[in-house]
Amino acid sequence: MTFYKIVKSKLKKHQIAWDIIAKIARFYPEQMFKKIPSEIVIEPTNACNLRCPVCPTHFAMTRKRGFIDFNLFKSIIDDFENKKTKPRILMSFAGEPLLHKDIDKLVKYAHQKGCSTYISTNATVLNRKLSRDLIMGGLDSIHLCIEGITKKSHEAYRIVSKFEEVKNNIENFVFLKKQLKTKTPLITIQTLLTSFSEKEINKIISWARSIGANAINLKSLSMGTYTTDEMKNKYGYLLPSKKFRRKKSKINKTICTVPLRQAVVYWDGTLGLCCDDFDGIIQLPNIKDKGFINTLISPNVIKKRKMALLKKYDLCQKCSLGNTDFYGIDINFDDKSIPHISPPKHPE
Repeated sequence: MTFYKIVKSKLKKHQIAWDIIAKIARFYPEQMFKKIPSEIVIEPTNACNLRCPVCPTHFAMTRKRGFIDFNLFKSIIDDFENKKTKPRILMSFAGEPLLHKDIDKLVKYAHQKGCSTYISTNATVLNRKLSRDLIMGGLDSIHLCIEGITKKSHEAYRIVSKFEEVKNNIENFVFLKKQLKTKTPLITIQTLLTSFSEKEINKIISWARSIGANAINLKSLSMGTYTTDEMKNKYGYLLPSKKFRRKKSKINKTICTVPLRQAVVYWDGTLGLCCDDFDGIIQLPNIKDKGFINTLISPNVIKKRKMALLKKYDLCQKCSLGNTDFYGIDINFDDKSIPHISPPKHPE
């Protein structure tokens, strides 16, 4: 780590540094918003086949459900035809991306045009044919979600999902990648840390590594900002013990750089403000008329993106991404040893 990065990381632990950053950010030139973000979230669908208790897709989304048109997807990718640097395409947002009948074609098209691709899936419909098509289509990275290493822990949260089916689908996907002798996609097992799965952490880490995954992400479950008090009381038993809960930052982080480095397009072509605005609360235009880039850098959109940079919206203040210091644990299996994570000393 360079001296500059060390100083920068130390400064950001002090409120005075964030207060200074906020004052400077007010003068951040709008011209900088005309740079293409490094990541474009393109939503294949906002439909999902599961009914996870505190997922806003299930209980809070009011947007019409649907699937992105292949030609609309192509038009977004084609906008970068003459760009030297291509953005990373994240094909996951509010729904289950593998429900899109052409998801493999979306991956293949983006790959052929030089964009790296990413998907996060609940793995319920990840059959052998689809697995092969995604791998051979050039998918760069994938998160395969399983909420524990037992039926009890997984199905406690993934309502409608079947543990054994998901586990087999994941194992078969990893095995097929080995058979095809490809370096990609990089495979991350993602597990929500709940009151059930936290007791199985070391077992699931061992399993994930033993099958040949590249990494594991142990993501702390949050009740979210859209749940009612009634829902918090009803599903509070799912929260992990304090050791593994999300830790709200003691520092008021006065800006959010997500609007600079990431853009969102909903399945119908409407721009989204950021990864937290799953329901399109901050209304932005549709890209169908002027195209993705021209719409993203239009004066009205730039103005709203800058407001998000300065965290002027209510959703910015409530966002757990920008206001939390602990989200979970990431482990890269390139390391030789399997980390042992101690369970809580005082379980709740």
